[in-house]
Amino acid sequence: MKKGRTRSEADHCSICCLPLPLDADGSTLFKACCMNILCNGCTLAAANFGMEDCPFCRVPTPDESQALVMIKKLADAGDPLAVYNLGTKYEYGEYGLEKDVTRAVELYERAAELGVKEAHYNIGVLYDEGTDVEKDVAKAIRHYESAAMGGDVSARYNLGSEEHNSGNYDLALQHFLISAKMGDEDSLGMIKAAFMDGLASKADYATALRGYRESIDEMSSPDRDKAKSLGFEEILRTAAHNRELVEKTTASRVAREAAALSAALSKHHR
Repeated sequence: MKKGRTRSEADHCSICCLPLPLDADGSTLFKACCMNILCNGCTLAAANFGMEDCPFCRVPTPDESQALVMIKKLADAGDPLAVYNLGTKYEYGEYGLEKDVTRAVELYERAAELGVKEAHYNIGVLYDEGTDVEKDVAKAIRHYESAAMGGDVSARYNLGSEEHNSGNYDLALQHFLISAKMGDEDSLGMIKAAFMDGLASKADYATALRGYRESIDEMSSPDRDKAKSLGFEEILRTAAHNRELVEKTTASRVAREAAALSAALSKHHR
């Protein structure tokens, strides 16, 4: 378990460089234009300046059909994250694609070979659940292990759960300690439960709690807190409103400069 004790650089916002929140729903935004995941704190900061385009690459925000074209083009060029993201669209039938788990697995496997830890995790979940593919726990664990070594928090938690369910409580505790220190609340809860059952020491729980709090602090910022309180729809409205103000201010300034230039030219007219 020497590898995967910290989150990778890919788990950090490409703008503020802070670790991305683990509760991705509503806290982050995937940008198909540049294959980046940005925190909503940076999206809000850009919105305050009236920016509705991608805050990272400045490309206008595409609709789903345009985003799919972008993802496919990058995937065809061999971009690992694009291959992975195309797989997610097939798995869930998004962006106008029909659900095709077989195709999704093919793309995940390709992305996993290219080093995308999330692809390993998604394959692991599919084989672990056995709903859309034939259940294969051994294969699921292998992919969880690959993802966990890359710093995937959810994969690490799932490994802990597998060991716990198999009665390997000491090994489960080691997995949970790692994921708790990376900010996973469920892992912290499992360590607390283990402590209450006499399967973990007080020191184990104290260490996990301290690491968990430190990780949460690292993922926090004033902009992220404000973005969370506003909600994503309000952030979009803020961007649109501020863009209108910027356009009006710019138009007014241009008009004043044009009038001043005209006045200056008229003084020199012969």
